[in-house]
Amino acid sequence: MTLALVVAVLTAATPAGGKAAIPAVRHAGAPGPAPRAIRSAEDLAALCRALTPPERLRPRGDAVERGEAEARHDADRDAAIVARYAITLPAARLAFAPYDASERRLALAEPGVLPVAEGGSRLWPSEERGLPVDADAAAARRVLEAQRAGRLSLELTFDLPDDATCGADPRGKTFTLPVEPVEWAWTDGGAALARGGAGAGRPLATAAQGATPRVDVGEPIAGPSEAKRAVLTRAGDLQACYAEALRRDPAVDGVLVVELGGGRIGVAADSTGTPELSTCVQRALATLAPPGGGRVAVPIRFELVAPATAAAGTGSAPATR
Repeated sequence: MTLALVVAVLTAATPAGGKAAIPAVRHAGAPGPAPRAIRSAEDLAALCRALTPPERLRPRGDAVERGEAEARHDADRDAAIVARYAITLPAARLAFAPYDASERRLALAEPGVLPVAEGGSRLWPSEERGLPVDADAAAARRVLEAQRAGRLSLELTFDLPDDATCGADPRGKTFTLPVEPVEWAWTDGGAALARGGAGAGRPLATAAQGATPRVDVGEPIAGPSEAKRAVLTRAGDLQACYAEALRRDPAVDGVLVVELGGGRIGVAADSTGTPELSTCVQRALATLAPPGGGRVAVPIRFELVAPATAAAGTGSAPATR
């Protein structure tokens, strides 16, 4: 695999594109604001009111007042469409499809409609309807055991389609909202059992929850294989960098591709999203002379291993905290 390809893979951004009939645009680039929390059926009802199509409005007042009301509603609707949302749902009554052992796939039985509350309002995933997760048989059993015990919850982050509007019962008391899932997790008492969507690669547990931090130096992407051994001579410094990053954020996890040689050091790709970790690693390796004197590129994986699966790996060592 070429360095260019690795850089492309690790730095590819995947924010949901802005989509609204009357221009409401999600801007790619810097991380957006935190998702808006939906905590109750009342919150969903308020969102549905904001999503009411303009042609259904019946504002009161004179011409000026009606025009101002319509303008406010248009702005509120655009803001609602481009926002991202997060909700935690009880999952004791959700039906799972048969587990696919060959694909390591656990998913809901479609259509996968998600009740928001006892009142009857629902979310309807228009994509990834089964909310699949990659899970071995043991992980799938933990999800089902938590469900049988009544402890299973679904944490869902979602976007809205550009033409988002809610279906409602004749009395306007319960709503059905189509959503575009972004990431999701099956949890037991707040502890993640399995993740899917954009969060599939995130650790199931943070360092604060008992996950074991591990630093794994990979085979060079560019340069001789001896470059890996050279970087491993600074393993203690790399572990210290990771430990410091975890003190700031217990969920840091990802890969740095470090370029060395020619009296310079740089980071070709960074999926950790933690500039302080990148800076610390560059400082730790700044005086390292790569074998042969040429330029090398070495991937360094900073990983959190869940307590049940923590194990030492080749070329890796736990980061001390």
